[in-house]
Parts: sequence; C-alpha cells; structure tokens
Amino acid sequence: MLFITLLIPKGKGEEAVEYLKKLKAPKGITIRNIYFTFGRYDSIIIFEAPTAKAAMDFAMKIGFATHYTMETLTAVEAKEI
Repeated sequence: MLFITLLIPKGKGEEAVEYLKKLKAPKGITIRNIYFTFGRYDSIIIFEAPTAKAAMDFAMKIGFATHYTMETLTAVEAKEI
C-alpha cells in the first residue's frame, strides 16, 4: 500500500527538518522519498507499508518526534483503477 503524508510544522523547526533528512524506515516500511515544499505543506513523505496499521504507527512516530501537524493519504496508482 502506498501512502502520502503531508506535514505542517507546529514546533521544533530546524530540529524537525534534520530529523526528516535522517529518517530511516522501520522494518516493513519503504520510504520512496521525502520532499520539502513551499505552500500549505512544508514536507511530504511518500512511503509504502504492508497495512494501514503499519502506516499509522510510522506516521504517528514521525508526528510525535517532529511535532508536525500531519495528514496521511492512501494512494492508488491510476493504472490500477
């Protein structure tokens, strides 16, 4: 399953940026990429997880570590629809 997590900084600033730059995926999670962006969201993480629960655990870990406000979306490739 593919997931996209959108992040808005709420605290920690530079410390949170460094955390994301060094972020390692736990077992079972594959990080496809991490982007820093301009606009409503300041960071985006695209990752794969075997289950929604695994994705939730991973996203919660990031949120607690960075104090970012987050929104995680499930993504389905267009060719699969």
